[in-house]
Amino acid sequence: FLSRNYFIIFILSLSGFAFINLSACGAAPAMLGDSSMFDPDWIIEVEVELDSDDWEVLRNQTRDIFDVFCSTEPPPNPYTYFEADIAVDGIKLESIGIRKKGFFGSVEPGRPSFKVSFNEYVRGQRFFGMRRMTLNNSRSDPAKIKQCIGYWLFDKAGLPSPRCNFAHVTVNGEDLGLYVHLESIKTELLTRYFDDLSGNLYEGALSDFQPNWVGTFQKKTNQEYPDRSDLDAMVTACQVPDDQFLDEIEQLVELDDFYTFWAMEVLIAHWDGYASFNHNNYYIYNDPQTGKFNFILWGIDGILFNNLGNPAPRSVFADSVLANRLYNLPESKAVYIERVKSLLETVWDEQEILGEIDRMEDLITPIADSYQTGQLGYLIDEIRHFVRTYPAMILAEIDSGPVVWEKELVDPPCWRELGTFSGGFTTTWGTLGVDDPFVAGSGTFNALFEGEQVIVSQIGAVAGWDPEASPEAPKALIQVIAVVPGQPNDTLAAVMIIVNDPSLIKPNATIPLDLGRALGVYITVDPEKPGSEVYSLLMDGDLVLDEAEIAEGARITGTIEAKIFDSGW
Repeated sequence: FLSRNYFIIFILSLSGFAFINLSACGAAPAMLGDSSMFDPDWIIEVEVELDSDDWEVLRNQTRDIFDVFCSTEPPPNPYTYFEADIAVDGIKLESIGIRKKGFFGSVEPGRPSFKVSFNEYVRGQRFFGMRRMTLNNSRSDPAKIKQCIGYWLFDKAGLPSPRCNFAHVTVNGEDLGLYVHLESIKTELLTRYFDDLSGNLYEGALSDFQPNWVGTFQKKTNQEYPDRSDLDAMVTACQVPDDQFLDEIEQLVELDDFYTFWAMEVLIAHWDGYASFNHNNYYIYNDPQTGKFNFILWGIDGILFNNLGNPAPRSVFADSVLANRLYNLPESKAVYIERVKSLLETVWDEQEILGEIDRMEDLITPIADSYQTGQLGYLIDEIRHFVRTYPAMILAEIDSGPVVWEKELVDPPCWRELGTFSGGFTTTWGTLGVDDPFVAGSGTFNALFEGEQVIVSQIGAVAGWDPEASPEAPKALIQVIAVVPGQPNDTLAAVMIIVNDPSLIKPNATIPLDLGRALGVYITVDPEKPGSEVYSLLMDGDLVLDEAEIAEGARITGTIEAKIFDSGW
């Protein structure tokens, strides 16, 4: 009834061995060293076995969103390792560590992303030369190929990039489907690009070189030494006057490489990256041989997406301080523009990229399409369309401008409480999408929003499968919808609860609205005004089910109580 938009993407901008016939993929590579683990033409089979109680705890661990926003330090890691056995292409290893991974966009209980540590419980244990595996569920990319394309393009541009291929994963016999197998940003990766590995490696997640953002950088090496003076030097350099800025920053950043990194983020539309408004999904390594920071791409399942509803320019992202300062200086702005044009000529080879997309589609279809129920081809065609059309949009902006960047640097996002909601609902499963939700169900709707009581005259309720969820990870959706009388016309208010793990839909269940197990959204909209939707989050509360069953026509009753928040962006 009420479709979500970019808001949801932004916020979550989160057995026996089952063999599948992969004859089209050719023979399995001989596993004589760690390189075969990232053979681009092979899907590795990963079977994990762990205690069933541990699996329930692992998959339901999630972050407290209040630990992330308004924070002046790295958020605590809520994920713990559990002992397990693993088999990769039938080769078994016992007593490894496995934990959930993810910030918010990839957090999901049904198909969690994983970190595997081969030496977590057996000191020095390696698996084909590797200490770790990263297995991403690609929640933001149901086509599954965006990450490998993005890292491949960054590698073509000469930038440090993790290796990437695919894995078919089962846990305790449960088939979790196709994952992206990604090289962790650890020693193995750094060794390929740097001669000295003693430098500081930091992860940037909602992080920037500004006084009120810098505390969230998480130190990944040399943790026993609290010194972060290299970050402090960056903060200081980013505050100097314009006539000093380039001289100062060239002493601290591999600037030529950064122009390439920045331009490539723009070319792949990495809206959740460093230069864009989230200041997110990247690492920086301070090379001791140069004393300069190098940027490394990470977390790119949301790329290659042309958000036509987003008013931000396509030819530049300059929300972060380093990109902002460089773009607003004529000399460095010119370098950036020329770098974009150069990369479009040298790296963005349309036919080569389309060929790589074809190769990946042929490779993953035997597994992925069995979950995507015929949608995979359509989803991959959207990526092809992006590859063919996005460069022209970027060049058109540059040729008519270039864009004048007028947005000011912003403070880190911080939750602002807008009000409260409490209500009840009675409906039946399978009513989602009906023409009249006020016939399909009923309920109560009590909302206090920005100090005013929301007066409603009619209340309906619907429930069913979330139509925008990936077929391999179905989600339940419950909506309570109310008419708000007004002039010149009535408006609508609604709450939408997306339950990420449908097995939680059962009688007498209490489901926290924590973005991991369930996402709650409060929506207001004027049906007569397209684009008038206002989205807020429902958090610090619960969905309580009294009667519930996932079966067509089954009765669904319960209550919702939570606080309404704005993210602060």
